[in-house]
Formats: sequence, C-alpha cells, structure tokens
Amino acid sequence: MPPKSRSITTDHTRLSDLTRQLELMGKEINKDQESLKSIITPMALMVVRAESAEAALAASDLALQALQLLQANSIEIIHSGEIVIASMKATIKENDEDKAIKLHALAELSKIIEKNKESLKASAEALSAVKELAFTDALTHLPNRRLLNDRLSQIIASNKRWASYGAAIFLDLDKFKKINAEYGHQAGDDLLILVGSRLKLAVRETDTVARYGGDEFVVLLNRLNGNLIDARVESEIIAKKILAALEPPYTLHVQMPDGVTKRIECRIFASLGVAMFNGDLKTESVILDWADEAMYWAKAEGGRTIRFYDAKNSSDQTLTKLYQLAIDNDDESSNHGIRTRKYVKTLAHRAQQMNLYPNQLSDEIIERLFKTTQLHDIGKTEVPYAILHKKTKFTPQEWEVMKNHAALGGMLLEAAKKQNVELSDLLNTAIDIATSHHENWDGTGYPKGLAGNAIPLGGRLMGIADVYDALISKRSYKEAWSHEDVCKEIISLSGTKFDPYLIEAFKREMDNFKLIAEIAKD
Repeated sequence: MPPKSRSITTDHTRLSDLTRQLELMGKEINKDQESLKSIITPMALMVVRAESAEAALAASDLALQALQLLQANSIEIIHSGEIVIASMKATIKENDEDKAIKLHALAELSKIIEKNKESLKASAEALSAVKELAFTDALTHLPNRRLLNDRLSQIIASNKRWASYGAAIFLDLDKFKKINAEYGHQAGDDLLILVGSRLKLAVRETDTVARYGGDEFVVLLNRLNGNLIDARVESEIIAKKILAALEPPYTLHVQMPDGVTKRIECRIFASLGVAMFNGDLKTESVILDWADEAMYWAKAEGGRTIRFYDAKNSSDQTLTKLYQLAIDNDDESSNHGIRTRKYVKTLAHRAQQMNLYPNQLSDEIIERLFKTTQLHDIGKTEVPYAILHKKTKFTPQEWEVMKNHAALGGMLLEAAKKQNVELSDLLNTAIDIATSHHENWDGTGYPKGLAGNAIPLGGRLMGIADVYDALISKRSYKEAWSHEDVCKEIISLSGTKFDPYLIEAFKREMDNFKLIAEIAKD
C-alpha cells in the first residue's frame, strides 16, 4: 500500500505543475493581439499565426494530460479501496465483538469509493469533451490543425501504398476584415460558420475540410486519379466547385448599437491555392506551405480565383507576401494595385511599339514593371490608419504625413531587397516606382522634386496609371469621374505633370484603360 500512496502523491504534484503550465499557456495565447500589432512584415504574420496555432495545441495537450492524471488517480484510489474492503471482509467473523464497527467502517469506505467512481465518470466525460476540443475547431466544429495534420499523414501513406495523388487547397476569404469592421465580430463568426458548412457540401465525403485559423480554411482531397495530370484536373474541378459554392449571398443577423437585430445580406469570395502531393514523406512538412504560397499568388491577382503551386515560381513568394502587405490596410481600393499594373503594362507596350524609349522598354523590363507596380503604395502601410482612412480633406500636417508614403515605401522595399538578394532586379524596379510615382515632369512633385527624364521611367508610367485610376474610381470622399473627363484631364497635364511622350501613347490606349477599369472594379 505505501508505494501506491507515494505514486498518487507524485501524480498530484505533476498535476498541479500541469495546471500551472496550462494557466501560463492560456495567458500566452491571450497575447496574440499584442503580438500582431508589432508585425511589420507578412513573413512575421505567418510566423505569429503558426506560433499561436501551436500554442493552442500545446494548451489542449496539457489539458488532456491533466485529465488523464485525474483518471489515473481516481482509478488507483478505487483499486486500493477495493483491496482494503476485500481484506477487511476476510477478517470479519460472525461472532466478532467488533463486527458492527467493522461493518460500519466497510460501509463508509464503500461510500468513499462510490464517490470516487462518480468523480471518475465525471472526469471521463470531461476527458471526452477535451478530446473533442483538441481535434475540432470550437467555432465551426470542423477539424482543427492537429486533426488536419493527422489526416494529411494518412493521405500521404495511402498515396504511397496505392501510387496515387492528393491535393491540399488553402483558402483565404477575400476582404473578410471588412465584414468584421462593418458588422462586428459576431457577424464575422456567423459568416465563418456558414462558410464552413458550404465547404463541406462542396467536397466529397472522403475529403477533409478544416479551419486553419482566422478566415483561413484547408481542404484535403484524397483518392485522386493515379497520374498527376488527371489528379490535377480532378482537383481543379473541386476547387471551382468550392468557389461556386461560396458565391451566393449570405444572410447574417447583426446586432445594431440600439439593440435591434438587423437582417443583412452580404457576399464574400475566396482566394484558393492548390498544392498537389504524392506519397513522398519528405514533402509532408511543406505541403501546406506550398498551398499557402499559391493562395497568396491568387490573392495577388485580385482574389476570387485559383492558383496551383509551381516550384519554378516559388522565388517570387517574397513579392506575393509584399503584395498582401500592400493591400491589407486599404479595404476601399484593394483592386487599385491590380488595375494599375495592367494600365502600366498596356501603356508600356504601346510606348515600346512607338519606339519611345527603346533602351528602357524590353519585354523583360515590361514584365518586371508588371510584377512590381502593385507595390507602388506599400509605404501607406506605415501611414496611421486614421489618416489613411479619413473621409474629409487632410489638414496641412496630415497631408505631409501622407506624402511621406513614397519615401517610406522605398525604405520597406530596400529592407526586403537586403533579405532577398536574388530578387534585386525586381525590387530595384519596385523601389523606383514606389519612390517616384508622385514626381511631376516639371519638377513640382514629391518626395525629391525630380523633373523630366531624371524621374525613373517606371515612376512616369505609374504616375499616369495612378491618376487615371484615382479619378475613375468612386471613393467615400468623392464620386467617380467619367472616362471621358478623366482622359481630358490627363491629356491637359501633358508636359507639366506627365511625360508628354507617354501621353501620346496614352491617347492610343484610352479604350483599353476603360476596359481594364470596368473588368477589375473594387
């Protein structure tokens, strides 16, 4: 008996340690919001997201260990008590003078054991509940990251056995933050639940739909056709079905400030990244990273689309993360970057055809302009939110802060270039555009007051594209101009604000500018 008593004491000590660890872990998880405020790069965002998910898993692990110890202690106490009862029963004789006392003691001990059995049953039920929480998302009741990884391992093993393929689809909701900001977090949570339900209906029974975290979901497809080409076709069909399933409007019930519940309809779309995989165990740790990266490519193209991971393009992942950073702080004009890079490419091709700048507009350079133009306003991520989203006219002081975004963009991109030497050519072009697209041909622009050909060509092209898109688009502080009035305004500024040679190219591409604006509306 003494050895068992020592074992129980040790387990209680371990249990209290686990409880303390669990409390500390809970406090760490609650620090996520503070951590997110300090993020300055999209790569850091991914790290914090992963760390918070790991912390949640570790917390549920501790809870499981604690309840398992409770069960072990209860079982041990019951077992020890039953041995004592059996021993006592064996010593009780019919004619014993103390028979009544022994029977009373047995009855009391039996009551204690019964209470422990009730405690054991309660802890077993709690253990079952915690196990459920450990493998499912509390909001959507979909598999969480732990169960997702387990399913992924199973699919890889199955692929290896049957020489087949699987696919991971990483899904991120487009402009979800706007729903949260406009209608509140409860509406956002309700929307996530509805999205999860639609995803389950869009895939096959053998597939896994999991909530990865925030507004991100992962779908694992298994038992795809044996060869890669057919498997890719099959996964694309399912991905398109997912996009279609998310298209119809969602009905949400929103609690208004006056306490009245208002019924609203909203639409939300998604960016999907798909990564194909086989039975190679060495790829298990990177499959979701591949799908995540492909999702960023889809988002960089304006969202509401599907991109497959291509290892040849993975060197551009820094750009895709920067694209996301550039649009994250601007809900109202998030397609501005998509449109302006298309304007710039269109204008650059026309200038090339007109032989305006033959040494500066090769096909390679035009493609570089197209890839980096979307980063022209990345410096706005450093502008205070209150100024960036102000609905009325800036004060002189606020305007000076806003104008500083060009120089800030250059600094951000210079820092990215130091960490990604292989992307120096691309990022040099991005730096030229970010720092010079507000310079004017006559030298009256900012931040450096450059004039004429001293302004990098990328900045001059972007200057035209930026003004066209700003005027043609409706904003909270202004109405949209007509295409005709915008073109008239831009042409009138030839030789003062804009490169007069590029304005000649613009005159020949005005109809294409109009088409781009209509296709890629906010």
